[in-house]
Amino acid sequence: MARPVAALLALVGAASALRAPHVGISRRDMSRAVAFGAAAQLLPAPSWGAGSSDLKTDRVVAMRKYAPRVFAGRDYWAGELPRQISASDWKAINAAISIGIDPKDKKGKRQQFGTILAMVGPLELWASSFSRSAQRSPETGEMLAAVDEFKAALELLELATASTVKDTGLFGFFGGKKEPTAAEREKNARQALARGSKALNNYFKVLNGFLVVMDEATIKPV
Repeated sequence: MARPVAALLALVGAASALRAPHVGISRRDMSRAVAFGAAAQLLPAPSWGAGSSDLKTDRVVAMRKYAPRVFAGRDYWAGELPRQISASDWKAINAAISIGIDPKDKKGKRQQFGTILAMVGPLELWASSFSRSAQRSPETGEMLAAVDEFKAALELLELATASTVKDTGLFGFFGGKKEPTAAEREKNARQALARGSKALNNYFKVLNGFLVVMDEATIKPV
């Protein structure tokens, strides 16, 4: 039985502190991440990190480490997801927010995070890199709030892809399980897309405040 998204998000939050999830990263994404790292060294130090070489180093490391997975998830959310919603491809969407088996693993034991789910941990860790260990910066607070909103969007997206949902029954009585209608699926998916897009844009708006305004140095809104 597939785990609910809420449980997977909790798992991602814990696992991301130990290791990055495995996702395929293209050369294009990697080159953009390296460009981010180089651009970060040109940025003026933000108010919370003025004079701190450790924080500047952390920023460069964080960009090189987390940008590829964030890029991959953002591109999927802005491009592939809307097309899949229009095509009612709920199976593909569910795979993007779930944990499956890496098709490259012949033994079928290595897990692989869906492209959307795989960006949650990096989003959280990247946001945290903008704070001292014992003092959360306002920027980190804003970014983590955006991540929480994005998680809520993923739970709504899960409703669109679920095989069954709770049926409240007549006047709230005699409830059970039912299969969502096509209209219910699309409604939840569209709401999730709008809510998640707003959350990601709020996150990127704060992040872009620290990046050089140039091609591939800032993250485009979704």
